[in-house]
Amino acid sequence: MEARYRSTLWACCFANFFQAVGSCFAILYVPLRGLYGLSFTDFGILVSLNFITQVASDVLFSKPVEKYGFRPFAVAAPLVSAAGLGLFAAAPLLFPRRPFAGFCAGMFLFAAAGGLQELLLSPILDALPIPEERKARSMSMLHSFFAWGQIFVVLATTGLLAVWGAARWQWIVLLWAAPPVAGAVLFCRVPLARKNGGAPPLPLRALARKGVFYALLAAIVLGGAAEVTMAQWASAFLEKGLRLPKLAGDVWGVCFFSLMLALGRSGYAALGARVPLHRLLIGGSGAAAVLYVVCALAQSPLLGVLACGLTGLCVSLLWPGAIILASRRIPSAGAAMFALLSAGGDVGASLGAFCVGRAADWAQASGTVFAGAAGESGALRAGLLLAAVFPLLCCGVHTALHCTEARGGLPAGSERRHRQ
Repeated sequence: MEARYRSTLWACCFANFFQAVGSCFAILYVPLRGLYGLSFTDFGILVSLNFITQVASDVLFSKPVEKYGFRPFAVAAPLVSAAGLGLFAAAPLLFPRRPFAGFCAGMFLFAAAGGLQELLLSPILDALPIPEERKARSMSMLHSFFAWGQIFVVLATTGLLAVWGAARWQWIVLLWAAPPVAGAVLFCRVPLARKNGGAPPLPLRALARKGVFYALLAAIVLGGAAEVTMAQWASAFLEKGLRLPKLAGDVWGVCFFSLMLALGRSGYAALGARVPLHRLLIGGSGAAAVLYVVCALAQSPLLGVLACGLTGLCVSLLWPGAIILASRRIPSAGAAMFALLSAGGDVGASLGAFCVGRAADWAQASGTVFAGAAGESGALRAGLLLAAVFPLLCCGVHTALHCTEARGGLPAGSERRHRQ
């Protein structure tokens, strides 16, 4: 990579690292449930609001970003994110009778900024004038920083809860509002490039005529559901489903998941094209489906923790892998394609998290006994078993994509050419 653009790469990585601040909400769910009486469905609504808002942000800002350039939005997004975190922390003061309404408002601002930042980072990196293979590795590195950020945020949030206590959760959320402000300062200074020298990108109408785009969109929807569902529900499942102490569930469950997610993405960034990407995507999604089932049926806490964690390794490339393939196979596309792919991933994340919450509430209300467990434990197990369908379908989509490519049905710019 040209030396002048290294600062751009690191600014993107810094932004993605602290985009993982959203992971703190999964850790805070159980304390907030105890303090404010939130239900599983309430938590599912918050998670869904997060990703639905990101979808809207992805779609609404794609054309303005192409028209006005990256910089004004890259500076504004982290500032809005910090404002959303501040509103979330102030919700019990501003909405004393219904703090959940304040949580939703804060989540809306945070998610809108997150969707915009998610829309920006991949095309900013994709626009850099560097070789394609190095760009793919840098893309995987970029997404690995989100996973490393999850580990940092989960460990720090869990430690602060242990030291300060659940009653001071607002101070933890306010603490996480500081790094995004630093990110805004970084994007005021780093050099940015326009793809293809600023030539007009592929119009949406032309993109809509490419069948491979719809296949990749389906892949990222299902990959987003497979990844985020476990990331959002692992803490609650290990604590309520397997009766682990909260600290152990957060550290050995959520952090193990995030560590495996980070190692999978960092490993691809380091190894590059030594292993064909399609094999990693097909094998990873299939193995993730099996691990979801193992997790739902596990009677041993150790087995449950291992299944949760190893799922992170298996799903690590499903989201960035779809973006890498799209960039290779539709190289003339602009920010709009990345916006639609990001929106698809967010739709999948929202769908997966909400389905698990609804299934868990239904199972608990109906008194269902699942895998020998009743109450919250059986309910969460039933929800995670349902979630196994997402990586299973993702495996089918990537298998179909590879078979179509092998028959020569994909357009020029396919992965095969870039492995040379």
